[in-house]
Amino acid sequence: MIALTVAEDAEAAARTCAERVAAAIAAARRERGAAHVALAGGRTPARTYELLAGLVDDWSDVHLWFGDERCVPLDDPGSNHHLLARTLLARLPDGVSPPVVHAVEGAGGGDPPAAAAAYERALRAGIPGEPIPRLDFNLLGLGEDGHTASLFPDDPALAERERLCVAVHGSKPPFERVTLTLPVLLAARAIVVLTAGTGKAWAVGAMLAGPSARVPASLLADGAVELIADRASAPT
Repeated sequence: MIALTVAEDAEAAARTCAERVAAAIAAARRERGAAHVALAGGRTPARTYELLAGLVDDWSDVHLWFGDERCVPLDDPGSNHHLLARTLLARLPDGVSPPVVHAVEGAGGGDPPAAAAAYERALRAGIPGEPIPRLDFNLLGLGEDGHTASLFPDDPALAERERLCVAVHGSKPPFERVTLTLPVLLAARAIVVLTAGTGKAWAVGAMLAGPSARVPASLLADGAVELIADRASAPT
């Protein structure tokens, strides 16, 4: 099921989301000794990552993964790894040990399927859980067309049930991408989708209307999902 939380504005939505991530990290480290968190890319979560840098005092044994990655070099401004580096990592106080960041190595090397296969191996080796590794927290975004991670409307990747990570050709540039699949996304202990802005209002309504392959984010309803939206994007 999808639970909707409406924040007053984009800043409040970002703060609410950052607090959810920080709480999940604390709980995972307390209960299991380490935290495994998948992060979203795009513009919307940037402020969340900036705020998160000041909410977590101890990043030891915190592993950050990516729900998807664009097939560009890791230092390219369009990469999700670069987004994390210039927001969260750049704002960590001096002397604080950084989290372990699991980049999608090889995403920009011209062989997206090989990069996806390598990332799947890293997920299986690094995250506890059988037969599917279980993330402690999964933060996702929501596209105006209803996509989440790099799972796009009616894409065959939506039907994938064996592989944890696949290469896809997206509907917006950069087109070549690597994405986690629904089985591993849904296996997370907590799932949050963050969105803001009037441009996302249709997608929010479609996500809440019920599962449909035309709106990939709606397929997350098979898990326990919190959708955090600002008033501009929330249903009236």
